[in-house]
Amino acid sequence: MRDLNLKATEYFEAVARLSSVTKAAEELGISPSAVSQQLSLLEAQLGVKLFRREKGRLVLTLYGDRLFQTTTQAFSAIRNARSAVSSQRDRRNFVVRVSPSFGVRWLGPRVGAFAAENEDWNIRIDATPDFTAFEVDASGA
Repeated sequence: MRDLNLKATEYFEAVARLSSVTKAAEELGISPSAVSQQLSLLEAQLGVKLFRREKGRLVLTLYGDRLFQTTTQAFSAIRNARSAVSSQRDRRNFVVRVSPSFGVRWLGPRVGAFAAENEDWNIRIDATPDFTAFEVDASGA
């Protein structure tokens, strides 16, 4: 197979899962004709029919069923991998809140080395003064 057409494969998976070009188009946010065009392209690339019409409904051929089983597993694995990466990213945030002077004088010069050794961490230094942390008497008394 010369090229892997993921768009057409994604459209095929949606049509096979929903048994409808129209429903797949709605889910994908595109026109039914765009879905049909991609299905035709995929069938031409593979050299086989993936669907047949029976009493007005789409039914997978043997080739279509085989492709559907594999693509469903593959897209599920991709979704799981993306979810794992996303949740890992969320767990790796590291925020340090410090006073401005401590951040500039001590932490700033050292954080670069720490970041280089811990590339999987998203490090953020918050050196914004927090005026709510102490009382201020502005009465002048």
